[in-house]
Amino acid sequence: MFIDHVNAVLTKHSGRALDQLEIKFIFETKLVDYLNNWIRFAMSAHTKSLAFDLAPPSNFPEYGDHYRFPFEQFTDNKSVSCLACLQLSFVRFEPPPTSFIGFPNLRKLHLHVVKTTRQDLESVLCSCVNLEWLSLLRCHLKDEMKVVRRPLSHLRYLHVVYCDITKIEFDAPNLSTFVYDGPYRPITLHHATKLENVRFWFRGAVFQHATASLLNGLPDVQNLTLQLGTQRLESRWTLNSPRVFSHLRHAQILLIIHREDSDKILYLVSFLRVAPFIERLEVHFHGLYTLWFATDGPSRQEIPPCEDKYVNLKDMRVTGFKGARGQAEFLMHAVENAPAIEAVTVYTAQRLTDAWDPEEPTPRLDSAALDMVRGPLLKRLPPNAKFSLI
Repeated sequence: MFIDHVNAVLTKHSGRALDQLEIKFIFETKLVDYLNNWIRFAMSAHTKSLAFDLAPPSNFPEYGDHYRFPFEQFTDNKSVSCLACLQLSFVRFEPPPTSFIGFPNLRKLHLHVVKTTRQDLESVLCSCVNLEWLSLLRCHLKDEMKVVRRPLSHLRYLHVVYCDITKIEFDAPNLSTFVYDGPYRPITLHHATKLENVRFWFRGAVFQHATASLLNGLPDVQNLTLQLGTQRLESRWTLNSPRVFSHLRHAQILLIIHREDSDKILYLVSFLRVAPFIERLEVHFHGLYTLWFATDGPSRQEIPPCEDKYVNLKDMRVTGFKGARGQAEFLMHAVENAPAIEAVTVYTAQRLTDAWDPEEPTPRLDSAALDMVRGPLLKRLPPNAKFSLI
């Protein structure tokens, strides 16, 4: 019935140009010939936006393989040149034939549950010479995701989520936004000097290792949001890095603090030392009830001296403040070394999530936690700085 309906609709549009065609259905092998015909129709109709949003059958993987994408049908330059947007789900890439001319005018490509290899993916992406927007969701290469053979010179947006990969390496000189969600992996972007916004959610990472990886692979980022789930902190200072984030102006760090890491919070200073030009810093803590007034960890006086202050830091915001020694010492250190600070805001509410633990202490502790830093911070802030405790 589905096949008949699609064929009937396409018959009514025979011989006409088609802006958009979307096929959304559960994939079965009996559909292969029809899907190939529908792609052939789309090319003959000079379709601008093509979506094959296929879903795996309920008994996959026992059922069979993904739909093989027919690159051999993309050989007519006039037809292929019309294609500007392509969305593929539950398809597989095999090495394109020599007759495949690529996607010369493709601007947007979304790949979801696509089965491919590193070589085949790179071959396809290198044929998209004008690609501006790329999203890969649950594409399990079990290998590097690498596109360096030919730069993606027009790519501005890159989105990689829940992909089983070992490394990401792209040559994208005009990339402005990069979003990643998945296990901690090394990431390198070559020539990405225009990178404005980076949003990473690393799962299972040591904070200092994740920072070092970003510093090596994305040193030119301007606005960074870094969220770490099930992360760990290290008991060491990283204060004399030869590299720094030379363009970083705004950083938002979201941390889930485990009981065994409550004594390491002050080591977040290492991040400030590699971001000397930062203007706005947000640190959002989520921690167990044991973080309330935790007294373990070093004092700020133990931080090795550094001549460079945070002269550009003007706005600092901390949420999830529970009066832990590490939190208070981190706040005091930042304010003492930020002569141009204009605003400091401290929330006891947790930004990351509502209280997960039903045995969280009552709000009466909030005011006591804020009293710990109220007086000391007021003494160190410039006279005209705005100070908010919430």
